[in-house]
Amino acid sequence: MSLTRRAPAEQPDLAPLEDKLGFWLRLAQQVSFDTLHRMLGPLNLTPGRLGVLLLIEANPDIRQAVLAEALRIKPSNLTVLLAALEAEGLIRRAEEAGNRRANRLRLTTAGRALLKRGAAAEAEVEKELAEGLDPAGRAALLAALRHIARG
Repeated sequence: MSLTRRAPAEQPDLAPLEDKLGFWLRLAQQVSFDTLHRMLGPLNLTPGRLGVLLLIEANPDIRQAVLAEALRIKPSNLTVLLAALEAEGLIRRAEEAGNRRANRLRLTTAGRALLKRGAAAEAEVEKELAEGLDPAGRAALLAALRHIARG
């Protein structure tokens, strides 16, 4: 399946944006998210929900604050997302012993089952996004994106 979009009847001159990293990063993110939403939507997953589940699986009992920092999202926004995941029975939050303000996170059996299906769909998205890139090109792109993301 191709990631290209149908061209509108009139094409503007993109020359002023042709060498702008921010412009191309935004367009690439939009294509990535559109593709992820298409593949993950039937599972009631979004890129954000999938990322949270993946990190909780990889880091059982991760502190909620550590997760927010790793994902670079506001703790209050993460709290809303975690409440929804918990209400759906996908994660379990437990107060940290000796610190009632800190929550530790863990996937439930239902969360692991959904993540397994989500990870399979996400693998297809990754394959689609990397279409046309050889392994060295994919590795170089990841390295460049990591460099930019580190600020």
